[in-house]
Amino acid sequence: MPHGQPKGITRNMLRFAEEIVLLALNDETGKISRNVPEQSLEAAIAGALLMELDFMNRIDTDPEFITLVKSDPTGDPLLDETISILGSVGTQTPITKALAKLMLRGEEFEGRLLAALVHKGILKEKDSSFLWIKGERTYPMIDGREESEVRTRIRMIILTDTIPDPRDVVIIALMESCRLHRSVFIHEELASCRKRIAEIGKMDFIGQGIQNVMELKEKKSVEEIANS
Repeated sequence: MPHGQPKGITRNMLRFAEEIVLLALNDETGKISRNVPEQSLEAAIAGALLMELDFMNRIDTDPEFITLVKSDPTGDPLLDETISILGSVGTQTPITKALAKLMLRGEEFEGRLLAALVHKGILKEKDSSFLWIKGERTYPMIDGREESEVRTRIRMIILTDTIPDPRDVVIIALMESCRLHRSVFIHEELASCRKRIAEIGKMDFIGQGIQNVMELKEKKSVEEIANS
């Protein structure tokens, strides 16, 4: 599914993984929302990294497999590590296995994505430590503009007949995979828009793979899927 080379990533052109982390953050607490299961977010981050490589024509996808097309450096450390992980498995890898391999690094990747958003001036980092008592780091938004743009874009596509562009299909597929509907739509809207969200989410092979790996996870551990 080649999509064409993206332009350089700027403050207004976030990586898919950064956008999904923004959507998962609770605006009030600066923490990942309690409504987002940890492994669902890890799967979404894994899928987002693969989707970014797909857009850069570094991989090719079909309903079952990911094929590594180009392994030269991208200049993005997270994407380069993703390529390295794919290369260590083989040129062609089942999508579910590739996702599981990346999910094993999910907590680390999440931290690095939050750090990147801090570096870009989108989040600020707060440490709640008091004297010798170690607290949690939280990541409140500085002005919320980027998150608002993502939400507004998704709402317009889902609640109208707007045809999504390929990047929007990806974000909607990722939103579907980690059940972020409640962070974008109010309760009264969910009943009418769930079908359209699911339909758009199925338009991407990696999005389908995320759904499959989450189903497999009900029977196997992520480690077992990664090593199968």
